[in-house]
Amino acid sequence: MSVVRIIFSILAVIVAGAHCRQITFNNRCGRDIWISPLTNGNGAPLPDGIRRLSNSGSYTYQIPNGGWGGRFWPKTGCDGSGQNCEVGQSMPPCPAGGCQPPAETKVEFFFPRTGAADSVWYDVSLVDGYSLPAEIVPSRQARKLYNQFSYGGSCVTTHCSMSLDACPSGENHVGDLRVWKGGRVAMCLAPCKKWNYPSPYGLGKSENIEPGQHLCCPTPPVSPESCRNGIVVQTQYVNLIHKTCPSAYSYAYDDEAGLHNCPNDVSFTVTFCP
Repeated sequence: MSVVRIIFSILAVIVAGAHCRQITFNNRCGRDIWISPLTNGNGAPLPDGIRRLSNSGSYTYQIPNGGWGGRFWPKTGCDGSGQNCEVGQSMPPCPAGGCQPPAETKVEFFFPRTGAADSVWYDVSLVDGYSLPAEIVPSRQARKLYNQFSYGGSCVTTHCSMSLDACPSGENHVGDLRVWKGGRVAMCLAPCKKWNYPSPYGLGKSENIEPGQHLCCPTPPVSPESCRNGIVVQTQYVNLIHKTCPSAYSYAYDDEAGLHNCPNDVSFTVTFCP
């Protein structure tokens, strides 16, 4: 092979690598966890599916060049297929007692197609609830520049390490937000999810009646402005998240705190229990 051909081959590998976008998950929880992905809307699911991570283990999901949007969450106490989990089984196939509320800590991403001028968006979402500590670290970071990014977003590390012991047991309007499993608090429900999720986990009430309408902020009829000025921002849960996890989403329109963006060629490292 000629020197010129070798040089072009090396350049091709470098260019291809520059457009390789991925999300690497690390487990530091001291026990096995399972990473469960869900693609938004009608998009194609990631072929990897649910992945088991032993303690100190890792796994990398490759992002398609055509783009991808969706979420991941940790599950614990699962069977060999990553189902029938003690915590995190919020989607079918449901265990014998029914599916759990979607109160797991979620990490969410939107990747445009490779080479597009659009940003990559990401967040730690506690809108439904909280289970395990999580941290997202982008492969490149930028200071917060309000005139450069929408919503004041920025390409920075975002994390949440709230203690489940701090989960409110007497939340305004809805009561105890704690979800117990095996004699311990396994998840903390957001006020909206406590309001609208069926018994035994929640109150099973409609979002169309107050105070549920301004705890959950369905749009329509509740506008983002009305939500941000409503009772949800006065709840113990939202105030706790803002205090301990200021870069995470705590309710539906918590964009300024929770939503972040990076250039299109970024990759991420997500660590549970960092």
